[in-house]
Amino acid sequence: MRGLVVFVMLLMTTISLALAQSDQGPMNTQASRSTVACGIERQVSVGALTQSTYSRLEDVYELIGEERYDLAYPELEAMLDRVSQNDYELAIVLQTMANVRIAQEREDDALPLYERAIQLDTMANAQHFDMILMVANIHYGDDRFQEALDQLDVWFCGVPADQGNLSDVWVMKASLHAQLDEFRESVTAVDRAISLADEVKEQWYQLKFAIHVELNEYQNAIDALKVLIDMSPDQKNYWLQMSALYREIGNDEASKATLALAYRRDLLDRSSEFMQLASLLQMQQSPRQAAEVMEDGVERGIVENTRRIWEMIGGAWYEARELDKALVAYENAGALAEDGQIDVQRGFLLIDLERWATARDALNRALSLGGLSESEQGNAHLLLGMAHTNLDDYDAAQSAFNQAANYSRVRQAAREWIAHLRGERGRYSGR
Repeated sequence: MRGLVVFVMLLMTTISLALAQSDQGPMNTQASRSTVACGIERQVSVGALTQSTYSRLEDVYELIGEERYDLAYPELEAMLDRVSQNDYELAIVLQTMANVRIAQEREDDALPLYERAIQLDTMANAQHFDMILMVANIHYGDDRFQEALDQLDVWFCGVPADQGNLSDVWVMKASLHAQLDEFRESVTAVDRAISLADEVKEQWYQLKFAIHVELNEYQNAIDALKVLIDMSPDQKNYWLQMSALYREIGNDEASKATLALAYRRDLLDRSSEFMQLASLLQMQQSPRQAAEVMEDGVERGIVENTRRIWEMIGGAWYEARELDKALVAYENAGALAEDGQIDVQRGFLLIDLERWATARDALNRALSLGGLSESEQGNAHLLLGMAHTNLDDYDAAQSAFNQAANYSRVRQAAREWIAHLRGERGRYSGR
């Protein structure tokens, strides 16, 4: 529960007060009341405990320290009538009862006890304002966000200027406004917290980031992420969120650079992250780096070893004009394929490299495996004819071109090659 930390602070304050009084001796002074208007410093003459009340509370504090709450609470209840004529003592008992209920996780029972103690308005500033804050925490924990904000307004109205936890309470206010979708008020509050703090907490900038995203203020959100990355440079999500926001505002170069930095820090550990970076690299005319990132992902077992991935790697290497590396990638893709489509691509590349025998083998394998579209079949036969021609195997070339002529898309090219082949044969026979 959000108020538990505050409870511990309140409980320790109460115990410390009682122990401190043991050195000075008990007093019978009645605490004076003070009704404070907003902006006027609260003035209260804090009373002290009578000897009998002090002795009984000392026993109760011992039970609380031993976490024997079921015994402590009845003892406190039994004290109510005895202290009812001393507002300061009554406030101390009510506060302690509320603290016990919090320790028992009975926040709804604690709430009216805190409220009664606050209304008595007799306790020192530290305890008085901590109880108001505790009431706000209880409302917050029960999703009564507006009631919690109302209590914070009371707290801010009367809290002294030297209050030590101002920044934390401003963050709480920011969180409450965010829960009510009051994001402009929320960002104002969290900025106030940051400006007041000597040491800013990471969670505050996380809240600031989230609020700016809700407000569609993406550059401000990016600025918050920059601070968060300085605080926790190995937090992968910060890098991913920054990269995504840069893309949202149309800065693909910064998006790529951000994700590339995360990659170099070895923060990426999911296939989708590797593929996103590779995609950005290709979009930014860096196909060599894209291929390297994908290959690295496969080798590390992060990116799945599939035909599609190796085909993408091959395409990236081809775009980078690293043809030998593209061939290796296509071979890996072909080894994982059940059809001949990849081998047709290999055939194109091998013909481009004038590796005629290897091209012939790849194309024959493509036609043998099948699963080709009509266009791919026509291309395979045409390329196979070209390979055979350059290997001086004219009969095989003729057969391949004849097959290619049956496909409309390559028919004209096949006929031209047949005419070329007829000329080659004539020159060969005339030697």
